[in-house]
Amino acid sequence: MKLRSSLALLAAMLALAATLALPVRAQDGARQPSDPVMIELKALVDKVTTKLKDTPPSGEAFAAELAEFDALAARHAGEKTDSVANILMMKAVLYIQVLKDFPAGRDTLLKIRDEFPGTKAANTVSKMLEQVEQIAQAEVRKAALVGQPAPELNFTWASREGLTKLSALKGRVVVLDFWATWCGPCLASFPQIREHTAHFKDAPVTFLGVTSLQGFVANLGPRISTEGDPAREMELMKDFMKAKEITWDVVFSEQNVFNPDYGIEGIPFVAIIAPDGTVRHAGLHPGDPASDITGKIEALLKEFKLAGPNKS
Repeated sequence: MKLRSSLALLAAMLALAATLALPVRAQDGARQPSDPVMIELKALVDKVTTKLKDTPPSGEAFAAELAEFDALAARHAGEKTDSVANILMMKAVLYIQVLKDFPAGRDTLLKIRDEFPGTKAANTVSKMLEQVEQIAQAEVRKAALVGQPAPELNFTWASREGLTKLSALKGRVVVLDFWATWCGPCLASFPQIREHTAHFKDAPVTFLGVTSLQGFVANLGPRISTEGDPAREMELMKDFMKAKEITWDVVFSEQNVFNPDYGIEGIPFVAIIAPDGTVRHAGLHPGDPASDITGKIEALLKEFKLAGPNKS
């Protein structure tokens, strides 16, 4: 969820298809679907994935592909198999996680439940409906947050001495990047954040990596348990920052990194706070060029008549 890059979401869709599908056979050292329906479905998902490289996701932009899911299902009408149910499951996930069309996603899930009883896909519908409701509520909270005062964050540890709360940074553009040491997509976005930080080093802009106690530290060699020892987890953050070349400030917040006040259902999750303390953008992916984080920051600096980056 909110792996943010729609390409990553489609990769997750393929992984889901594999777990629900019939057995696969090896081909050229790779696992490939052995069922004809799954072969067709994989080709369709690959097509959507390729299109997403250059096309922002929307129902209108992907109407033809949605119709192809329907056509594929129609070609196998009357076959109440796991594979055919997967066609609708992939369409539901596309609606929900990529296109954000929650009503259409719900309707598709309910169709799976009603028309494909006993299949693996149908057995996951109840749990997925719960997740859809959580995602939908988070989207509502996120949308309502924009233009409103940023919910306060209280810091129990900060790499910057004396920084104890978000509101202390009022007057600057603040880029909040919610992350955790175990989050692969978060770590993969570090080079982009490093570039942003360098670009705005002379401007009144603060990049702040926000995490919370997890009870362990990952991606610093073997996983290190810190359960019951928050001081050790915070101390290890210094080593983590050095090892991963984190050039921006990092904090541990009292609030969970999956902060409901910000509508966070998945990380990485970037929110941009204006100098007046209001949220202007939420739910961005730091590694996705479409987020245009640089452009959004520069627009805020201009709006508040603050100095931009030194481009000399």
